[in-house]
Amino acid sequence: MEDGRPSMVVSVVSVVVALVALLAYAIFTYVSQHDSYVEVYKGNESVVLPCQVYWLPDITKVVWSRFDLNPTTIHQHQYKDEPHVQNQHYRGRTSSSPYPLKTGDHSLTLKDPYLCDSGVYTCTVYSKGNMKTHKTVQLQVKEPPPLSIVLLLPVGLLAVLLACFLIVFCRYNTIPVSRVEVEDGVPLVMLPFQTATPLPTDFTVEWSRCAPGPMIVHEYRNGHLVRQDKFYSNRTTLEQHRVTIGDFSLILRNPCFRDSGSYICTVYKNRDIHVQKVVRLKFKESWWSWFLRREY
Repeated sequence: MEDGRPSMVVSVVSVVVALVALLAYAIFTYVSQHDSYVEVYKGNESVVLPCQVYWLPDITKVVWSRFDLNPTTIHQHQYKDEPHVQNQHYRGRTSSSPYPLKTGDHSLTLKDPYLCDSGVYTCTVYSKGNMKTHKTVQLQVKEPPPLSIVLLLPVGLLAVLLACFLIVFCRYNTIPVSRVEVEDGVPLVMLPFQTATPLPTDFTVEWSRCAPGPMIVHEYRNGHLVRQDKFYSNRTTLEQHRVTIGDFSLILRNPCFRDSGSYICTVYKNRDIHVQKVVRLKFKESWWSWFLRREY
């Protein structure tokens, strides 16, 4: 028994190799047996089955056939189309190219393709002296994709474009935010804002607050402070030499707990806003300041 095992293994391997070779041959034969492959959706106006034969002299007749039907003739041309010999299923639905016997283009146009038109079509070209050649075309008529898919494709594309637009819009139109912390007792704090955005001449820089109520912290124009809430009087500075290079950072002196909150810096001209930034200031009180504030 032990001596027979190697021969059995060899036999099994041989059978497997033979099956693989047979399968490969079958696939190759199926793929290569047709000269052309044509695919069309049901509902299309027409489809063209290609067949060009230029080398055969003195062509007398061209016959398109499907050998799985009876009668097998789909279209016949012998100096003119001969519809009386064709299969009734194709009556009025086939036509050949103009002057096929002279041009060598024997392609067949099939109108209103149906699912049952799928199959193998053979174009046989006859010449004087009983010479002939043939070409085969595999036609596959498919159901059109569902309407939902057809509609979803442009909707999906529109959604992608909209998402890209929103990303770009948010990237360039969202107001940047900075956070600054200041401790009790510090003599001054800077609210930073630098920009490289090109600006017009005679612009206005406005630092403002919305809470606890609308308040102008510092409004700057043409090198001067032009407007300011009394609470910030003599406590803010914009350095002119920095403003000219796009640095609108605000210096706030003697910061206190009431200064905590959001500050908006807006650079504008004639009500056209060119650039904005938000700075959130957080005031860190010492424990005695907090105690005194609670007492009073």
